[in-house]
Amino acid sequence: MKYKYERGKIMIDNLDELVAKAVDNKQEIKREGLKLTIGDSEEDFRISGIGEKAVKIEKFVKYEDIIEAVELGKGDSLELAIMKVIDEFEPSGDSE
Repeated sequence: MKYKYERGKIMIDNLDELVAKAVDNKQEIKREGLKLTIGDSEEDFRISGIGEKAVKIEKFVKYEDIIEAVELGKGDSLELAIMKVIDEFEPSGDSE
């Protein structure tokens, strides 16, 4: 399997190669985790699953952190995005 690297460019451009590398190295990749910049902060995510069809990532966000982000006016934060989803949610009325 051939992997090419050019600074700032995608290394793997083939679905089969991407899946094979992920599945072959899933335990080590899961330990690596994932860091993403959202707004002005770097967020850590846990890679909780790697399979043949998808990669599952997780992050626990405390309600206290959501309220703090709102109070501090962090407009582009993950916490504020979650607050927006919760705040704008309208139950469908289909309760069983």
